[in-house]
Amino acid sequence: MPPKSPRPQPQRRASAPTPKPTAPFAAVGTALVGFLLAAGVTASIFGESGCRREPPPGAAPPPSASAAPLATTAQPAPPPPPATPDAGDAHDASAPDAAKAYDGPLIGATSMQAPIFSAMDWSKEKRIGYLRHGGKAPVEATALRAGNCEAGWYKLVGGGYVCGKHATLDLNQPQVRLGTTAPNLEEVLPYRYAFNTTMGTPLYRSVPSREEMLRYEPYLKGARKHREREREHVADDAPPGAPPPALSDDLDAGAPGAAASADAGAEAKRAWWQEAGDGGKPPDIKLSDLTEGADEVVAKRMVKGFFVAIDKTFGWNGRLWYRTTTGLVAPADRFAVTKPPTFHGLELAGTDPKQPVAFVLSTKAHKYDVTGDGDRRKVEVKGSVERFTITRLTGKTAQVVGIVYRETTEGWWMKSIEGTYTDPGAPPEGLAAGEKWVDVNLSRQTLVAFEGDVPVYATLVSTGRKGKDKLHDHTTIKGSFRVREKHIATTMDGDGPAPGDMPYSIEDVPYVMYFEGSYALHGAFWHNNFGHEQSHGCVNLAPLDAKRVFFFTDPPLPEGWHGVVAQRSSPGSRVVVHD
Repeated sequence: MPPKSPRPQPQRRASAPTPKPTAPFAAVGTALVGFLLAAGVTASIFGESGCRREPPPGAAPPPSASAAPLATTAQPAPPPPPATPDAGDAHDASAPDAAKAYDGPLIGATSMQAPIFSAMDWSKEKRIGYLRHGGKAPVEATALRAGNCEAGWYKLVGGGYVCGKHATLDLNQPQVRLGTTAPNLEEVLPYRYAFNTTMGTPLYRSVPSREEMLRYEPYLKGARKHREREREHVADDAPPGAPPPALSDDLDAGAPGAAASADAGAEAKRAWWQEAGDGGKPPDIKLSDLTEGADEVVAKRMVKGFFVAIDKTFGWNGRLWYRTTTGLVAPADRFAVTKPPTFHGLELAGTDPKQPVAFVLSTKAHKYDVTGDGDRRKVEVKGSVERFTITRLTGKTAQVVGIVYRETTEGWWMKSIEGTYTDPGAPPEGLAAGEKWVDVNLSRQTLVAFEGDVPVYATLVSTGRKGKDKLHDHTTIKGSFRVREKHIATTMDGDGPAPGDMPYSIEDVPYVMYFEGSYALHGAFWHNNFGHEQSHGCVNLAPLDAKRVFFFTDPPLPEGWHGVVAQRSSPGSRVVVHD
């Protein structure tokens, strides 16, 4: 990780093609604009947390008595990944049992986050979860009247109550029908994610007009002029009588990193993102600077390296657009769709719990044969082995020329410096028989999920990276904790830890399980460096592993909920972090 560049970078990002529509979508224009406006007007009710070494500050004052935030904490900066290849195949991680389909009444969320309470009471202590805008959950259809909720309270089948101010039984209501698409729990990730490739990309509040695009994205003018010059050049070289080449009226955003046009340069003061686009040094900015100049058209601008979660893709005014899960609109030609790592761990049910699980980490690892005894031991290479190969160990070791080798149950030996293996610590005190808990080994960079004293799943993790100074030391906290709250996805953003460090933002980090302050287990799709320290304090898991652990740990997430908070009656699973 560069010392002054904490912003995340995509791992082997796969740039999705951005085909241009053949014509503007005039026939659906009015409906589309209405759709985006309806999606973007709702306010966030629950705050979103992130990973940092410091404990989170107190919750911000609620916007209203009926819409208090869950918590407001500093956000993490997932570090840039190493240049390593993806590996592994797709894996059916544990998810809600689709066979147990619910066919009763549903209630739909009309707010960005509709809070759920354990009683018909708005107090913070009673909050137990939330529904995301457009989300639908099983409900008892009769409204319960109370003076603190004029629209009536509804009792959810999964437990808790939601006020009709933030939800409705009418699933055709526009705020429900046009809400955020439900997360896809069958795929590797709950949403598609895109990486912002340029400085200053605007996030619009709704679909901009052509005039607004040219005003807020002056580089479009420069790209247009360049194409006109290209047509003139081609026309000069064309055979006599040949028709001039067609020049589309579509707007073209040009190549990533294009500088602002001369028209924009006439302004008295150039914006930070224009200066950065000219190839100068990274600007010294904070998240608050990104909303400067925000108005009814643009909500904020983005730093290169930010990620958005894609809700929908559509064409408009000759361009391809993303509607993000936050309800904003982003020009797709300024982004690259990311390809998530598909590595996953090993199910241990029915296996010998005493056999450690080993993971090959090196890209140039080999299988070895160790023969002889004592000083006569010899090591021979038997063949290569792929990175992220998983095997079991017999427990037998051999040391040859100062290097430790471990025997696998498959008959070959693994060189210690080419991999790692599970070595869980003691179970937490007071553990009940069959109780679920998670062991995280910082030295081995592994995680083992247990039911009582029986291991059921093992995988790699990436924990906090140590730094040379206090500001950049992100060592993961050690101790015994409980999962406090779980989110299918939640945004993590914040300013860099030191002056000159750029801000960072990742929308809807997947499968987040907070266990202490702003420390969490969560999925990481922006790197593929599992088995090595990489994070800013949290425990990073490959997306498939994060999903597996998310649906394994308590508290369970009821159907249709986007987030759930542990209660005394439903405590969170233990998380033990140790060296």
